[in-house]
Formats: sequence, structure tokens, C-alpha cells
Amino acid sequence: MQIAQIVPKSRTTKEGIFDYAIPPELLPMIKIGILVEVPFHGRKIKGLIIRLKPKSQISNLKSIIDVIDPMPVIDEVHINLAKWMSEYYLSPLGKTLFEMIVPSAKRTIQRLSQNQNYTSRSARAYYKGYFSGKKYIIVSDFKNRLNFYLKAIEKTLKQNRSVIILVPDLSLVRYFTKDIKIPVSILHASLTLTQRWLAWNKIRNGEIKIVIGSTSALFAPVQNLGLLIIDQEENETYKNDRSPRFHVVSVAEKLAELSKANLIIGTITPRIETYNKALEGNYQILKKLKDASDISTVNMNFEKQAISMPLQKKIDEVLKEKKKVLLVLNRKGEGTKFSCPDCSWVALCKKCGLPLVPQKVNNVCFRCEKEYQFPEACPKCQNVHLKPMGLGTIRLKKFVADFWPDAKIVQIEKDVDINILYQDWDIAISTSFGLKFNLPKIGLVGIVDADQELNFPDFHSAEKTFQTFYKFLRIGEQGIIQTHLPENYVFSNLASLDYEKFFLDEIENRRKSQFPPFVQLIRLLYKNTSESVVKEETQRVFDQLLTFNYQLSTILGPSPAFFKKERNKFRYQIILKLKKRSKVLDDFLWTLPKDWIIDVDPIDLL
Repeated sequence: MQIAQIVPKSRTTKEGIFDYAIPPELLPMIKIGILVEVPFHGRKIKGLIIRLKPKSQISNLKSIIDVIDPMPVIDEVHINLAKWMSEYYLSPLGKTLFEMIVPSAKRTIQRLSQNQNYTSRSARAYYKGYFSGKKYIIVSDFKNRLNFYLKAIEKTLKQNRSVIILVPDLSLVRYFTKDIKIPVSILHASLTLTQRWLAWNKIRNGEIKIVIGSTSALFAPVQNLGLLIIDQEENETYKNDRSPRFHVVSVAEKLAELSKANLIIGTITPRIETYNKALEGNYQILKKLKDASDISTVNMNFEKQAISMPLQKKIDEVLKEKKKVLLVLNRKGEGTKFSCPDCSWVALCKKCGLPLVPQKVNNVCFRCEKEYQFPEACPKCQNVHLKPMGLGTIRLKKFVADFWPDAKIVQIEKDVDINILYQDWDIAISTSFGLKFNLPKIGLVGIVDADQELNFPDFHSAEKTFQTFYKFLRIGEQGIIQTHLPENYVFSNLASLDYEKFFLDEIENRRKSQFPPFVQLIRLLYKNTSESVVKEETQRVFDQLLTFNYQLSTILGPSPAFFKKERNKFRYQIILKLKKRSKVLDDFLWTLPKDWIIDVDPIDLL
């Protein structure tokens, strides 16, 4: 009797591989990688066959109930990739395997299976005989990156190999597809379950050679993968925010290695970790950047208004030349908080405990997105003259309108009609959302409050600040940075648009403070509605971790996260700094209760 080793689609322990007997009537259809229905703890659930063997040490095995899809939904390369992801990100194998599979449209499968003769293919056969994969990082504006991508795609297709392209924003898709004459599959969140499955089925049948999409497109079952492209690799959407908490770039590197495919990463501001790898020889670096703009810095410690005198003068000059002005403030709303000027009471989110951000008609918590009506009076002192404090895009727009009443002013931010971008305007006020669009020629870019994100207690704060403003400043002919920290290396390097110098300064800071790439971080986060329960549990785990101290560079915590409360749950964390991962420590982390969040290589510690 043959035995199938199956990973069920259910929360299991570390490995989660179970032996099942194969009924004789199903044996002709059984292959590695197919989706089957199995009994599991009194339920009928889906499972993936990852291995076949002649016998099992377990007696009285349960049997496979039925074959859901007679064609393999996953190949050996992706099974091995899922195993690597499970080990590296400390996530159950069932999670990583089913992350790669589109949910089945059963009726569609039944109809197609009647008309198709499925054959099993070895993943090794797909890639046998092809050259070893090469890795490139191209640091350039999008136009230059796109030209490089298109040449690489053309070369790959001539070799009869497939291409996967990952973009953080689907508005970029048209640039890739306009000159491509063969069918392209675009995978995105708006597809229905059936549409997604039909597209996925065409891909695995070899009908599609090019797949474009966001994170999920990485796992598209293309045949004979030859090229992986990741554009804007620094974008935070490439880090999965649920289990398995993988980073697309790390997984793409492993997938390229397993499939012998080329990998191209494109960006204008590489992540520190990626660029450090490139300088160590793991990537071939290609660069092409235009000359720097004329940029100056304003010390806001000597200014009394949100728009400094130097910025006002420069805006006057640019508007007289009939050129456009872009003011960047990465904070929506009327201000940073809604408060009482008499007793200093601040409106807080009931679920998260964070200051509410005043909008036009209500207060909003940008952590849980709950909306609250403006209170009629202060609940503490009954003062009725409550008002927004701080500076947001709506309030900035009012200031700008007072200074330049004849100028046409628009806002570029989420939930605003973006069609205004394509109309006539003089001054635009933008959050980082504006980076999604191909903006017209800009005469002046003004960074209104450059210090905001730099003040967050997170090791990526300097990098994120530099990346965001660097992209904006490259858009304009001139730029002005308003900051209270003019001597900070982030702003001095922004003023010269010098990424290389910023990298050297930042990498030295990380070396001194022992942050990636010099150590690996694992963030352990625990949440509960009771703060005492959270304190007790995180202290318990911390005490156990102390026994591994010889393997750790540092253990930080246990302590409240920067955002201490979210959706009525308190959040405490422990940060592990590892010089080297050890199996003993990993085995301990696998034993943590299921309500612990384990985040390997976190992109923030907030």
C-alpha cells in the first residue's frame, strides 16, 4: 500500500505533515503537488501531497477522501521554497504552502478536468540545462529601470522561459505591457475567486509566460521561470503583515536560487540591507541617475510660521515664472490632535489610546481607522472652544491660501479625487501618496516638516525619511527642506541628494548600535485585552529567553510597543538581536503559544 505525506490546510504545529493511506480507486490520480480532501480531527479539509512513500510507521491510517484537483497545484521548487520559508520565518509549513496556492473554484476544476489530460511534470525537468541565475540591482529613475527590465524580458522570452514582475502599485503595469505582444496575466486583489483561479490555471498550464502583480504574484506557478523583477524593492508592501511574515525580496532570492532564474531588483533608494549585500558582491550594481537639483535647508528653530520666510520667497519666485510648486507634508487632516487649549485635554481613540487626528467633519484614529464626532465641549473643563493642534494637510492648505489667494491649490492624498492632478493648478500639497503618480514638471519642492518620521523610535526611521523625501526632491528643479535638525546627516545628504553618503552614515550608525545588517532581528509581540496578562506572559517568555543569552547579541524588553494599544488590545514586545540563528533557539520559539506573533526581519519596531 502506498502512503501519501500530506500537509492539511489547518493550523498545526511546526511541521504539520501527516501520513494518509491512498485508496486503490484514487491511486492512478495521486501525484506530488495535487490538492486532496482528507479527514482531519473530525472535519473534511483540503490537503497537499508533498511526498509519496511505500509504508508508514503508523498503523490504522486514515485514507484520502477524494482528489480535488487532478493536476498538481504546486511543484517541487515551490514545495522546497515553502519548507525554507517555514524554517526561516518560523511559520507552520501549512501556512507557507497554502500561501502559494489560489483557493480552488471547485465547479470550474470539475469542468476543466473532464476536458484535459493532465500529466505530471518534474520541477527539476523545467530547469535542467539552463544557466545559473544572476542577480542585478539597478539604481535609477523609473524610465531607465523600465528600459533595462524590457530588454531582460525580451531576452528571457527568446530562451522560452517565463517572467514574474512584482510592482507595489498596479498603475505601473501599463508601462510593462504596452509593447508586449503575448498574453500577460495581471494578478490583483480585485479579481473574484473564480477569475483568480482561471488566471492561475492558465499560468500553470503554460499558456501565460508573463505574470505581473503585487506580493501574491511571486508564487504564480509559471513553467520554466527565467526572470524575476522586483520594482521599488524598498516599498513596505513587500513585507507580508500576516503569517507567514515573509519579505518578498528574501523569498525571491531563494526562489531564483532554486529555479536557476535571474533576479533584477530596481529602485532609486535601495534598502540598507539590500545595498549592503550588493556591495558585498551578491548583486551586480547598475546605476544611472540624473544630475542633482538645487536644494537648500532651512533651520526652523529660527522661524515662527509653518512656511518659513525662505520658502515663501522661493514660492513667490517660482509662481511668477508660471511654474508649479509641490509642498510635502506627510500628515493628513487639520492637525496632529484635537484638544482643549485651557486644560490641555486631548481627544483619544477609545480602542487604541492614541490622539485622534482632526479631519473636516470628524476625528479619526489612523491606527484602527475608527471615526469619532467632534465633542461639543471639553469633558474635563467644559470649555466649548476646542480646536485642532499641530499641522496637517488641510490646515496647511488654509495657510497657503492666505499667502497666495490667487493660486489654484490642490491636495494629493488618499481619498481625494486624483483627477485634479490632470487639471491646471499652481500649488499642490501632498502626502507620500503623491509618489504613486507621474507628476508634471515641478519648479519647486518644499518639504514642510522633514522631522516628523525621524522622531519615531525605530531603527528604520532615518532610512524611511531619506527614501521618501529623496524621491520627492528629485522631481523638482529646486528644493527646500524645512527642519529643526539641519545638522542631522539625513538632511545634509538629502540637500546634496547623495544616497551613497547617506548609506555610509547610516550603516555606521547601525554598526555602532548593532542593528541589521550586522545582526538579525526577531520581534516577539504579544497582545491581549488585559494589560496584566500581557505583562505576565511577556515576562515569562523573557525569563526563559535569558537561558539562551550566550546565543543572543541582545534581548530588548519586555516593554510596551510604541503603539501600546490597538483595537482594545495592549501590545508588549521582546526584540531579539541575533549574531547567528541557532536550532535550539528556533525550537524554543516554535513552542510559543499561538497568540504570540513572531516577526523575523521586522520592517519596524513600533
